[in-house]
Amino acid sequence: MAGPVVVPVLPTYLDPERVTHCAIPFGRAIAQRLGSELVLLSIVEVTESLRSYLEAEGEQVEQLVQRWLEQRRASLERLRNAISDVSCRIEVRLGEPAKEIVAYADASQAAVIVMSSHGRLGVARLLVGSVTFSVMQRARQPALVVRARVPVPAPNASVTFSPVLVPLDGSALAEEAIDTALDLLGQGSEPLQLHLFHVLAEEEDPARWERYLEAVAQRVRARGYPTSWSLGSGPVAETIAAEAAARQAGLIAMGTHGMSGIRRVLLGSTAEHVLHATTVPLLLHRPQAVRQALEEPATANETLRARDIMTPDPVTVGPDATLEQVARLMLDRQIGAVPVVDADGRLLGLIREEDFLAQEKPIPFAAFRAPQLFGHWLNAEGIERIYAEARTMKAGDVAQAPAVTVTEDTPLSRIAQLMVERDVRHIPVVRDGKLVGIVTRHDVLKAVARQRSTSATTGHAS
Repeated sequence: MAGPVVVPVLPTYLDPERVTHCAIPFGRAIAQRLGSELVLLSIVEVTESLRSYLEAEGEQVEQLVQRWLEQRRASLERLRNAISDVSCRIEVRLGEPAKEIVAYADASQAAVIVMSSHGRLGVARLLVGSVTFSVMQRARQPALVVRARVPVPAPNASVTFSPVLVPLDGSALAEEAIDTALDLLGQGSEPLQLHLFHVLAEEEDPARWERYLEAVAQRVRARGYPTSWSLGSGPVAETIAAEAAARQAGLIAMGTHGMSGIRRVLLGSTAEHVLHATTVPLLLHRPQAVRQALEEPATANETLRARDIMTPDPVTVGPDATLEQVARLMLDRQIGAVPVVDADGRLLGLIREEDFLAQEKPIPFAAFRAPQLFGHWLNAEGIERIYAEARTMKAGDVAQAPAVTVTEDTPLSRIAQLMVERDVRHIPVVRDGKLVGIVTRHDVLKAVARQRSTSATTGHAS
């Protein structure tokens, strides 16, 4: 039997808009098709700063934590009672949400993680979207991301997956999304249909892509699944979203890392743009080669150095920039971290997307994690007020010293190893203390994927 379908959820007192609940009917529908168990998972986070605060206030921290765990279980129990057509279990864990979700999915050998993300940016994205984004970055399993909707569907609401739109860029890595979709959804009473799609670049030959898509479609049809295809042109994410809407797709399935020349489909760029451009659920598949890339750093080409893969002269802010300015910069530039530098370009620290969740520092967003501090459960307006207060905070007060830095001569294999060991996604590149670039996991994975693609081409040629 397939592994469980894991759906992370928050109780309504922490998720008043029930954003996370929108994922439940999709998780239930996949569990039905797989004949597997549905797991409603919730993580209670108690940061060190919160623990210190409670202890200073004379609170019995462990008793409070146990009470919060029991409250969370009771909330999930009510959700479970509304699900009658699949086996459903609840799990409540203590820890940092994204890490615990990924750890549970690994330990249980989950078939898929199903999560919600709010369509709008801002507070909801910081609360729910950042956890979803972190899980997508770290998870080895496929992840289905469901856009929140109003009204929130009931747990037993009917879900239709066909047709599944699969954007392809010509790479074997991207094609693996087809297998993932069929493995998860190919069973069940509802016939599954696929539609393959490619967004043409200006210099590309349509006839070549027509031959490619038809060849892939024939292979899928041979497995018993009706498959069609089409070409489009325009901005990649918007064109994919428009095609999904035009075909009334039930799902978009795409690889988080695919290569076609210098064009790419990367989590946090095209995939995230598609998520915000469409209301169609997005099934993200991380190809096997990419999953191994960070786990097998020694296979990387030792001739590649930080200077070869880094983003030179990255976007930075000064210590007096406000958090609002930093957040807008991240959203406008679609970046997950912003270095803070002084007037001479010396690196002072790094502000990461996850820092807005106050995992290490007690900035006002910490109230999102423990609204009991205010004597009552905060409503959405209360959260907005705290968010407004945080806009006046300075980058220099929040930026953390990076866990690790490298020089321009650091080998790619060492960078990948550091990312795994320190669990970081961004590593600044410095020269005599001054920032000269930044390396992201995307940069590392892109370099490894390019190397493997080159090796495969060389092997075929020989």
